[in-house]
Amino acid sequence: MAHYYSEKPESESLERTLHYEFNGRTFTFVSDTSVFSKDHVDYATDLLLKTIKTSAEMKRGLDLGCGYGVIGIVLAQEKALDMTFSDVNERALALCERNLKANQVEGTVIKSDGFTSILGTFDIIVTNPPIRIGKTSLYGMFHQAYQHLNDNGELWFVMHKKHGVQSALTYFESFSGPEVVKRKKGFHIIRIRKD
Repeated sequence: MAHYYSEKPESESLERTLHYEFNGRTFTFVSDTSVFSKDHVDYATDLLLKTIKTSAEMKRGLDLGCGYGVIGIVLAQEKALDMTFSDVNERALALCERNLKANQVEGTVIKSDGFTSILGTFDIIVTNPPIRIGKTSLYGMFHQAYQHLNDNGELWFVMHKKHGVQSALTYFESFSGPEVVKRKKGFHIIRIRKD
């Protein structure tokens, strides 16, 4: 699975087209080898998208670790957010660019390892986080995400209980406190609000 986090995947390209139904709308995505959930929109991402709540004050969002762009494209269409898409995987970023056009969504696509190339702050940051980068790196990413939120901004993410959700909740107690918005099939949808 480390190839998801490679800048330049070496696996042979084998593109496929996916269709994803959300709120009565059909989204079309091109996927490929060496990107996360290449054959379908995964359950955790789907649950996250169906749980996220936004407010009218939210204008600017970040799809952190965007892959081929599912989360940000759906949020841009459904929530009218100005989305930035970031990932370290160049194949995923190229797919994201294509999927933006295919779904008639505008957005900014940035190659970034975590927040190394991301400037500015956001009203909402959303991620299905890369659990396998390890706890230290993952919590560092969460800390930087919090720092990149505007006042009253929100970080939303999904995590399975077997991947250390209780530890993550404890970690966020040192910020403004986490809220578990939904639990289903072991997955937790968590919101952190920057007060």
